[in-house]
Amino acid sequence: MLPETDRNPLLPPLLAFAAGAMAAVAGWLPSSLPLWLAAALIAVSAVLILLCRTRARAGLLPLLLILFSLCGLLYTGSFLAPPLPPHHLARLVPEKQDVSLTGTLIRKPVFKNGKTQLILETDSILLPSAQAPRATAGRVMLTVNAPLLKGFVPGRDYLVRTRLSLPDKPATPGVFDYAEYLAAEKILVKGWVATPLFIQPISPPAAGSLPSPRYFLEGFRHQFEAFLHAHLAPDNAALYQALLLGDRSAISPEITENYQAAGIMHLLAISGSHLVVVAFLTTIFFRFLVNRSPRLLLRLPAAKISLILSFPALFLYAGLAGFQPPVMRALLMTGVFMVALLLDRQWSSLNNLAIAAFCILLFNPLSIHTASFQLSFAATAAIILVMPRIAAWRPQKGNRTPWQRLRHFLLSGLFISGAAFLATAPLALLHFNRISLTGPITTLLVTPFLCFWTLPLGLLAILTQSFVPAIALFFLQTGALGIHVSHVLTGFLAGLPFSSFWLPTPTIPLLILSYALLFLIFRHRRTLPLLAMLACFALLLSGYARLPNAHDNWMEVSFLAVGNGSATVVQQADRQVILIDGGGPPTGIFNVGERVIAPFLWHQQIRRVDQIILTHAHADHFNGLPWIIKRFQPKILWLSETSGQEPGFAALLLGAKEAGCQVRIAKGGEVLVGGNTQLAITCLANLALSGNTEPIAGNPNNRGLVLRLDHGENAFLFPGDIEKDYEEHILQKSSQLTAEVLLLPHHGLGSSGSPRFVQAVGPRYSVVSTGKKEPFPPVQYQDSGGHLFSTARHGAISFLSDGKKLTATPYRTANDPPRP
Repeated sequence: MLPETDRNPLLPPLLAFAAGAMAAVAGWLPSSLPLWLAAALIAVSAVLILLCRTRARAGLLPLLLILFSLCGLLYTGSFLAPPLPPHHLARLVPEKQDVSLTGTLIRKPVFKNGKTQLILETDSILLPSAQAPRATAGRVMLTVNAPLLKGFVPGRDYLVRTRLSLPDKPATPGVFDYAEYLAAEKILVKGWVATPLFIQPISPPAAGSLPSPRYFLEGFRHQFEAFLHAHLAPDNAALYQALLLGDRSAISPEITENYQAAGIMHLLAISGSHLVVVAFLTTIFFRFLVNRSPRLLLRLPAAKISLILSFPALFLYAGLAGFQPPVMRALLMTGVFMVALLLDRQWSSLNNLAIAAFCILLFNPLSIHTASFQLSFAATAAIILVMPRIAAWRPQKGNRTPWQRLRHFLLSGLFISGAAFLATAPLALLHFNRISLTGPITTLLVTPFLCFWTLPLGLLAILTQSFVPAIALFFLQTGALGIHVSHVLTGFLAGLPFSSFWLPTPTIPLLILSYALLFLIFRHRRTLPLLAMLACFALLLSGYARLPNAHDNWMEVSFLAVGNGSATVVQQADRQVILIDGGGPPTGIFNVGERVIAPFLWHQQIRRVDQIILTHAHADHFNGLPWIIKRFQPKILWLSETSGQEPGFAALLLGAKEAGCQVRIAKGGEVLVGGNTQLAITCLANLALSGNTEPIAGNPNNRGLVLRLDHGENAFLFPGDIEKDYEEHILQKSSQLTAEVLLLPHHGLGSSGSPRFVQAVGPRYSVVSTGKKEPFPPVQYQDSGGHLFSTARHGAISFLSDGKKLTATPYRTANDPPRP
């Protein structure tokens, strides 16, 4: 099973180039001048060895691999920070501001999360301080506060009134980098449009005019999408939209969850498997036509003619998917394999795969950092490696029975799907923190219905919709049977116990060990060693294989950047994890527990949260906790009261009950956490149980917990959202307020932070958990002394304590420039 180098000459250079590209993307790029000198020196040395020193040629391969690695490092580095022209939109909009701009709509509108997204290629902008518009360039992603807009045509020019800003880089470790995702689409600026009235066409199209050839396919995508949603049930239209147009935005959250849990979300994204199906079907169709012409058969081989004719069909299918980067990668990969067939160069599929990867990386080396690139090439390489073993199982032609053919087909499909699952599992955890054990079986069951039934009929509908809509609708409705079966199978398998697992993000050393072990798994044939290696492989990915702690008495407190909310993670040396609050601003379907808190926990290799302490029943402190309770299974949930009236609070209590989490009311003076002599979390006061507090409708700020965390000589104070009057109440009730670190009450707003309270605490460090960068520092804390951190400016702030020394580490500096 070893890929031989002489049959795969491009494989070692590709791996070396890819290693250099990954190093550059990871930020391991030192000064480029020494690297250029080193690359030039190695290149000259390689040429001299090749020409002059015959006996030294044995050492040429390592030298060339180092050279390819340096080339990958330098070439990718040139893409990381491309120079922008002075009139580029990203240079003209350094911060949020309202502007008017003109541009061309280059993509069909996308409806997502109750809002419409538009992508414009801008050509002019009118800034607030300017008297006249000026020329500009660059793409902008506009979010319109409205349902799917009709009448917007790709290729037409529009005038827009919008508030522009630069996409924020992640402020918490482990969080998805949305700015990087947009930059891959060459979008460096985003905009918010309050109403569709702020978008107007500059000039209506002339009667009978045809769209520009550049936007013809995009316009057809828009028109066919409207046809789908006008004539089909929403779920069927959404699945067709994903399979045919490469747009998954219309798929409901419930269906998305089922497909993710069943491990077949890749079937809803246009990839190499879809293009292979299209190539297979079109090749068969064209071969049927070619076989009808004896004259043509006498001149050229029918198989090669059919392959050549299928290229335009593949290109058209990629165009229907919007020529998105993942689709173009799949098109190029499929094209390389087809060209290899045409040139009779199929002696090494791994070498063909290396050619496709090199072409993609030379066009855009940043692709190597994307999940789609890594997953698609890992799966394809695994399938190539196991194909010889599958071919050896094939029964002899003369002795084949129908049962033997069926058994070989099923076992081969399961083995191929399993190999792809093993090869992609580490990367799936790296990017998504989730793997599905039912994925290989679900793929085997669902693929025939979606890829060999629904997809071909959908393509026939595309071909006939403009001419005979009734026939196109018949094809779509017939193909919807495959969607229905797929939904049923996926829903059943996703509902099985332990169908999928959420696991911590694997570290780079664990990834390297996993793939080294996987290489041995693909190589060996004996059962017992295979089972042992599979068990080790599962252990590496489970999150249990963690490095030992460097110090026995350390503790880390991390204030996460969750916007206008609060979430603090406390990690102890004995692996115990405490979460104090877990909420953020309510923004549609965005869940701060799923999108911020959980990724941080997984990034820290945390599988379980032992206890959660909720200071008070306000949504910006608890709306992410139901998701955390469901996934991280805490043992205890501490509350100030169970009678909170905030929307969502009852669902939190119900979720805790269903998860088997104990719900307790903290009492003043009670030690909530005290697992060892070094760390203790004490409830200084529960204002909801105090006779001096009265319920205030819709305002539970002053009915919460005031917490003190002690770790040796270091102390942290968590006063929740108490306001000034109740700060005075705390001063009268407790003398244990002195702390090195203070989480500013009520997110630093003016309703809290009395001078007496701050003076009584006397913090060396103060942290304000907020989504607003201004004012900074908050007015009432400007003369308080000490060092002040803001999660809006500094991102997540981590404090490491050994019981005596306390070290503060912000995730980013306050003056970090936004990076496109």
